Amino acid sequence: MSNLQITLSIIGVLLIAGIIAHGLWTMRRNNSIYKQAQSEVAEKRHQQQSDDDFDADGIGAVKTIKATRDEPKATTSQAAQMSMDLDLETDDETTPLPSMRVDQDEEPAPVKETETDTQPASYEAEPAEDENLDEAELETEQQPTPETAPEAAPTTQAEEKPQPPQDVISLFVKGNVQGALLLQMMTELGCKFGEMGIFHRYENTNGTGTLIFSVANMFNPGTFDLDNIEQFETDGVALFMTLPINYDGQQAFNMMLNAAKKLATEIPQGQVLDGSRQLLTRQSIQQAHQKVRQYESTP
Repeated sequence: MSNLQITLSIIGVLLIAGIIAHGLWTMRRNNSIYKQAQSEVAEKRHQQQSDDDFDADGIGAVKTIKATRDEPKATTSQAAQMSMDLDLETDDETTPLPSMRVDQDEEPAPVKETETDTQPASYEAEPAEDENLDEAELETEQQPTPETAPEAAPTTQAEEKPQPPQDVISLFVKGNVQGALLLQMMTELGCKFGEMGIFHRYENTNGTGTLIFSVANMFNPGTFDLDNIEQFETDGVALFMTLPINYDGQQAFNMMLNAAKKLATEIPQGQVLDGSRQLLTRQSIQQAHQKVRQYESTP
């Protein structure tokens, strides 16, 4: 152990001893002061009693009264007073005694009855019963009854019957397509410029009825700028129809096929391609018709 640790240990022991000694000295001093105060109080009280023969509570010394034949006997109140004085005289002079005199003229103050004392015992229980009743009624009102319970929404026919899968049949016309020529051909084919910025061919040439097929740009962004159609130019367009269709599927495909062939004959080096962007053949046309028949036979 180093010298510093030894020194700190000695200092700590001395501090603890000093604290204990100071505590003992303080306790002794307080006891001495308390005893001195008690002695002074007893001395003052004894001196006061010797001066006026009355103690601190106003009770005098016991006097002996000789009864004679002519004198009346002491009344009950005087006897009680004498007995009280005798009892008080036998106590220790150093013990303070409370005054026990009661004037006969003074009447005890009437005890004021509170509203709680005058109410019957069952009065406080009534609100609790009402609260419980209100809570029970509230819970009953909040619980839905079979008549008021919300009815489940009826299942629609569309939810019960799953939607058939959709498919797309597409044809491509590859070549140098000028905007002015495209607009002229679309007008001749009965197509209307509309949604998604492309042309649509409906059942009726005025743009009403079932949608038969649509014509879009073969290259990005896939739309046509009708405001600048005179300056528009592209290397091909795409024609497509969606299956199933609420129309004669075979007739709809023939209408799209004829439109693609007519457009290909009007543009320089125009070619009609199938959905795989290969040259259109009889076999690819037959496959398209077979796909249409599959969707027409689907209930």
